[in-house]
Amino acid sequence: MSQLKNVEARILQCLQNKFLARYVSLPNQNKIWTVTVSPELRDRTPLVMVHGFGGGVGLWILNMDSLSARRTLHTFDLLGFGRSSRPTFPRDPEGAENEFVTSIETWRETMGIPSMILLGHSLGGFLATSYSIKYPERVKHLILVDPWGFPLRPTDPNEIRAPPTWLKAVASVLGRSNPLAVLRVAGPWGE
Repeated sequence: MSQLKNVEARILQCLQNKFLARYVSLPNQNKIWTVTVSPELRDRTPLVMVHGFGGGVGLWILNMDSLSARRTLHTFDLLGFGRSSRPTFPRDPEGAENEFVTSIETWRETMGIPSMILLGHSLGGFLATSYSIKYPERVKHLILVDPWGFPLRPTDPNEIRAPPTWLKAVASVLGRSNPLAVLRVAGPWGE
């Protein structure tokens, strides 16, 4: 965590606009690492950015100055990512999704943001959509950047399609080999 803190501090030094980086404590003792850029621009609806899987605040660094030129921008590390708390999530997908969405709403309440423009990337797009469905009155605009999610598994067995035979054959052959085996056999010449 200290290495992440040091690297992120260097990344944030790239910002030209005024910013505030801090932990936002939630009532359930979790903490969400938050960076607010241009906090003085309170007269417009703020932009809130939600990163994707494996991402964090640093994902947005090249966009933060331009996107905060005329409005306050907030970005945060989702629970379980970056510098935010690492709570135990429910094992079922709906429970985990609800935990993320609830944490975003609790963060919003704690920050005192009445409504927002919500931007989500990848997993953040999925969560931003889920949040917007549950709390539509809080989202003025929703922006999705390469969003993804998990489709529901069909309940009708006739809707489940088997992969083509050629794909099964290729997977069978490749499943028995290791693509790095050639390099291992080559020894020092494989470098």
